[in-house]
Amino acid sequence: MKLYSILMTPDSAENLREIRNYIADVLLEPGTALEYIQSIRRKIETFQSMPERVIPVPDEPWHSLGIRRLSAKRFYIYYRIDEAEKKVYILNVIYQGRDQQSILKEMDFED
Repeated sequence: MKLYSILMTPDSAENLREIRNYIADVLLEPGTALEYIQSIRRKIETFQSMPERVIPVPDEPWHSLGIRRLSAKRFYIYYRIDEAEKKVYILNVIYQGRDQQSILKEMDFED
């Protein structure tokens, strides 16, 4: 079985920095921030094999674009698969309590 490469977009890397900074600096919980980021990263690493196990989000136009979403802690990891290149692009990591439809409308789905 060939493993997929995982690529973080600039947006997703910035999302992780913002999550870490908010939990560590605003909530004053650096240990919790580290645990959340490690948990999210472990979940992302699972995309190396069988990333298609998660179905695309049901809403259009994102469904047709193959955008998928997986929960990690209290966040959604949005990603898409490039099957030809065996790559998984991590697009965004968004807090579940936010309006997901609004967030999806603002996302840049280019690599």
